[in-house]
Amino acid sequence: MKPDERLAEVLENSACFDHEASEVWAQCLSPTERLAYIRKHRSHFRFADYDDVISVVRGRRFTGCSSQLLRWRHRIRARALQGALLFSVAVWLGLVWVAVCFIR
Repeated sequence: MKPDERLAEVLENSACFDHEASEVWAQCLSPTERLAYIRKHRSHFRFADYDDVISVVRGRRFTGCSSQLLRWRHRIRARALQGALLFSVAVWLGLVWVAVCFIR
């Protein structure tokens, strides 16, 4: 692959990440969660003025690092799936235990 083709691919992927991150920011997080995320990852955001801050907190814009937000979202999703899986296993083991107790 030529360097020019690689650069074009990287830029295209970057635009895709930016769009997905903007959707996640606007639709998946509440203003309180957005503000907490901004405080935790302040170095990933760039604000020109107070209006920028307000529009980002309200979900109208996203000026942070797209890849960082998407990685954070995937980690949260993975933790939720792990919790659901552990709960399912615990319920299944509980049902097996109850069945064994009734069979005796």
